[in-house]
Amino acid sequence: MKASEIIISNYDRIKQEMIDLYKTVVSCNGRIQYSLYIWEDGEFERLEEPQGGNGWLKAKQYEPRQLFYITYIDVGPGFSIWDYCEDGRPDDPKEAEELESDIIDWLVCEYEANIDDVLDGIIRDKKEIEEIEEEL
Repeated sequence: MKASEIIISNYDRIKQEMIDLYKTVVSCNGRIQYSLYIWEDGEFERLEEPQGGNGWLKAKQYEPRQLFYITYIDVGPGFSIWDYCEDGRPDDPKEAEELESDIIDWLVCEYEANIDDVLDGIIRDKKEIEEIEEEL
């Protein structure tokens, strides 16, 4: 199967995985990032790195399955949850914890609202690459 076909056949699972990874990244205040991959049989692989990392995964030579890169999930350099709070971090630890949870939920909700566009763009890009490869 082609990468685009595998992504399409696992569309909803990939969306949920991207949302879950994004929540993890935001909850870590952007100190980590993930690269998301999928094996041809639908199993996910994740590469967790510190923010700004540039590693990648590659299937071992003896691996019978194909591994396809999907996307990376990060929040960019300089991210701070407290940039989304008008008054900054509250002094009261309990209040700060509750507010942080609310901000994370809001950011994840915003990410989720746009996830179809992101994933559709990934599929479109994969199809374009596959067309070019077929022509070669």
